[in-house]
Amino acid sequence: MMFAFLWAIAALVPPPTLAAKPTSAKDVPPAFFQDLKWRSIGPYRGGRSIAVAGHPDLLYTYYFGATGGGLWKTEDGGISWFPVSDSAFATASVGAVAVAPSDPNVIYVGMGEACIRGNISPGDGIYKSTDEGKTWQHMGLTNTQTIAKIRVHPRDANIVYVAAMGHIFGRNPERGVYRSLDGGKTWEKILYRNDRTGAVDIALDPNNPRIIYAALWEANRTPWGMTSGGPGSGLFKSTDGGDTWTEITRNKGLPEGIIGKIGIAVSPAQSDLVYAIVEAKAGGVFRSEDGGKTWVRTSDDMNLRQRAFYYSHIFADPKVPETVYVLNVRFHKSTDGGKTFKTIPVPHVDNHDLWIDPDNPKRMINANDGGANVTYDGGKSWTSQKYPTGQFYHVTVDNQFPYRIYGAQQDNTTVSIASRTIGAGIGEKDWYAVGGGESGYIAVHPEDPNIVFAGSYGGYLTRYDHRSGQSKVISVWPENPMGAPAGDLKYRFQWTFPIIISPHNPDVLYVAGNHVFRSTDQGMSWEVISPDLTRNDPEKQGPSGGPITRDNTSVEYYCTIFALAESPLQEGLLWAGSDDGLVHLSRDGGKTWENVTPKNLPEWSLISIIEPSHFDPGTAYIAATRYKLDDFQPYILKTTDYGKTWKRITRGIPSNEYTRVVREDPNRQGLLYAGTERGVYVSFDDGANWHSLQLNLPHTPIHDIAVQAREKDLVVATHGRGFWVLDDLTPLHQFSSEIARKPVHLFQPRHAYRMPGWRMRRAPRHLGENPPNGVLIHYYFKEKPDTTARLQILDASGQVIKTFRPEVPKKPAKASRKSGKKEKDTFPIKAGLNRFVWDMRYPDAVELPGAIIWAGTLRGPRAVPGQYQVRLIVAGDTLTESFEIRKDPRVQATQADFQAQFDLLIQIRDRISDAHRAVITIRTIRDQINGFLKNIKGHPARQKIKPEADSLLARLSRIENEIVQTKIKSIQDALNHPIKLNNKLASLASMVGRADAAPTRQDYAVFEELSQRLQIQLDRLQKVLETEVPRFNQLVQSQEVPVVYPGAAAP
Repeated sequence: MMFAFLWAIAALVPPPTLAAKPTSAKDVPPAFFQDLKWRSIGPYRGGRSIAVAGHPDLLYTYYFGATGGGLWKTEDGGISWFPVSDSAFATASVGAVAVAPSDPNVIYVGMGEACIRGNISPGDGIYKSTDEGKTWQHMGLTNTQTIAKIRVHPRDANIVYVAAMGHIFGRNPERGVYRSLDGGKTWEKILYRNDRTGAVDIALDPNNPRIIYAALWEANRTPWGMTSGGPGSGLFKSTDGGDTWTEITRNKGLPEGIIGKIGIAVSPAQSDLVYAIVEAKAGGVFRSEDGGKTWVRTSDDMNLRQRAFYYSHIFADPKVPETVYVLNVRFHKSTDGGKTFKTIPVPHVDNHDLWIDPDNPKRMINANDGGANVTYDGGKSWTSQKYPTGQFYHVTVDNQFPYRIYGAQQDNTTVSIASRTIGAGIGEKDWYAVGGGESGYIAVHPEDPNIVFAGSYGGYLTRYDHRSGQSKVISVWPENPMGAPAGDLKYRFQWTFPIIISPHNPDVLYVAGNHVFRSTDQGMSWEVISPDLTRNDPEKQGPSGGPITRDNTSVEYYCTIFALAESPLQEGLLWAGSDDGLVHLSRDGGKTWENVTPKNLPEWSLISIIEPSHFDPGTAYIAATRYKLDDFQPYILKTTDYGKTWKRITRGIPSNEYTRVVREDPNRQGLLYAGTERGVYVSFDDGANWHSLQLNLPHTPIHDIAVQAREKDLVVATHGRGFWVLDDLTPLHQFSSEIARKPVHLFQPRHAYRMPGWRMRRAPRHLGENPPNGVLIHYYFKEKPDTTARLQILDASGQVIKTFRPEVPKKPAKASRKSGKKEKDTFPIKAGLNRFVWDMRYPDAVELPGAIIWAGTLRGPRAVPGQYQVRLIVAGDTLTESFEIRKDPRVQATQADFQAQFDLLIQIRDRISDAHRAVITIRTIRDQINGFLKNIKGHPARQKIKPEADSLLARLSRIENEIVQTKIKSIQDALNHPIKLNNKLASLASMVGRADAAPTRQDYAVFEELSQRLQIQLDRLQKVLETEVPRFNQLVQSQEVPVVYPGAAAP
């Protein structure tokens, strides 16, 4: 059943099209992209954070910085969060955040992550807000790249200190401690060691802010290793606000030998009490009671100082001198001055930052690798981490309906998440883990999506079966390598090693370490099908970390195959790219391999992605990075001759945005997508020119891209903002230079599915966004047309279903419930690209002003699956395109069932309209009669006319009260006053239209009865209109009542 269903779905995938006429850069007007929109689907599960701050006065206001996800704010104590930096920050990883104690409107944010993982993102200096995050200004220090800490003078918001680590993957002088005395307008470097050593922590004495402690850290990374510690590391003190410094690294009691990372904290409750956590052979927690002159080691517990480069964070309680916190894998608290610690449970492991309310130490916010969480009771309870800041490495999609999106989230699990739902959004119930681990690729069996292959670091590989929920380990070599250097391993697998299923044979699975491996039995056995396809340099396979603490996690495992792909056109045509810069090709399924490394690619580049063409077997694209060699340029290359020659294709991508991924659209030759450190780009001409496709997507690292060919959607895996989807790529598929020159163009719409699901007007809490539910219609205006333009929806026979008028901008309305409400049955007519969504519904029933409907609907029925047309009429030109509405493939209803449902719903709608027209007629007559009686108040004829008027009005009211319940003034009044015919019909419409199914026999029966009862009232009304109303008019005429009667105004 499942297989047949999947093949049926696969059959809906359109064949690829050849390239349109090449489009040059000047042919793509910026307004062409304007109405395209990305949507965030989640998952709403936090990603890593290393920076937090709280508002000292507003007890429910906090901020946290996401690594790769920008700055977030809560105003309800951590129940819900929203981003405040998306439109302002040019980079995405927040390394530090500080709220000015003397003026909490002022916030300083430092960019770039100083917990120097192998995949960190560089920043661009300091941002400042003076209105609690509403607006921002960039304040310089751009080339520091990595801001570790910001401290603001407790009584002057313009005095700011910044600890800058500088370039992590290279040397540069923009590092050390900086000071600004004018709110960030100018900066002075006041503490500096050398171009390899940065500043990692600063502590101000809040009682005497001229006393400052600063920690310098000599640390750097290469693609194959990391160093923490050296002669540059040290601890410094200033007593004059940073004008001069004294090194106290070798003061009595501090460890001898090489020093690594240092965390420092001053007790606000006792100024001379200073705490430090020091990475050293004899490191640990240290305490000074004389302002740093002498020290005592209070703890050498490895739980506090393990993996020191990643942690080494210490914080002093503002009220109790003996209370101190140390953050590491766990959250540790001491109440005896650092001698002993207890662990406080927090929502996620790997803790990095802590802000403590200076007036109420029980109020805190903590940053960890799951995000940020707030406590009001000293850590007994914490808020949740439900926000979409996950860091994903790769993305793949399956061909289910709706299709699902897969990826592995850093410091969490793998995820399979729905691309859309039948509810208000995409929530926690719509995703689940699929084995593997935090860093891996995922491959979904193309014929049975219950089977998922997922990886993680150390070569860990699983086969997950969703039916049982179990994951079987099928690693190529299931020997745990943890802690060992790459050179000691039988096979070298990268942190995120490639896993692919052959597009020609779903039973063939490939993975890559330093060799390529193949399995034909779902991982039960493996064969090596390549030699070592790397440079295999032993000098780059030694231990990582040191000289104090080693850190062999496989992030630094080098000389590995990082990218692997098989041509979708030719079976056995395999491409492999290594993290040390080699590209190999096999044309015979791995029997032989050819080195086709681009000569114009600098050595030691990391081959991030290889994308074989869907249109030509000799064409392939590669995306490479060199940021781990301190080179931030984009590298995308193309070959059209099986790798003999390569051409670099990066025109249009900024020179400082390195590229991790390039993908070809399988629906249009020459249409490419690129993911950079900051966003997404598109090329219409096979890479000759690139254009930003950022739109509403926040600046965030793009690690991978996938195209869902059937639905023509673009999916990106961000490293800090979860998954995002750009729905409906048909404008990109159909665009050409000719279209850009035309005054108006109507694109052929993509198919749409008739299914439930909607989007909330306001973003729902903790839910990913559904796509628009309807037919997406795109059209392009070179110039804005006038208001005579019309858009029409027609059925297959050409019968007009609905006509839409242009949206007319209105003057801002006064604050009211109706403010901002979109006018009904209109469509946008901006110059440039426009997107209009037809909700697939026929016109609604006639509305009755003021009517309150209980559990019913006045909406028109949804269109039956089939062929339809859209017509655009502009300035005498008429453009028409056809499109298809498809049924939800999961629904069993037949075409006859859909038609029967539609026919009944149209009848119900029309009867509701009949009922409402009747009541509108009654109320119009009533208003006229009452107005007339008021106008002849005091006239002698009124005494004769009023009894007849009252009789007529009573007759009309009896009819009205049978059709509608006039006593309902609020929604739950229906519990007190029974609903009447109009509401019963509306409720029946809701029930008949609830699911895609034929009406029941009783649906028809109820409709017939309600319709007959309504007809009785309509007949009575008609009789009144034909007899009693004319008789009343004759009476009035016989009385010769003047049209204008001044006596009515007399008191």
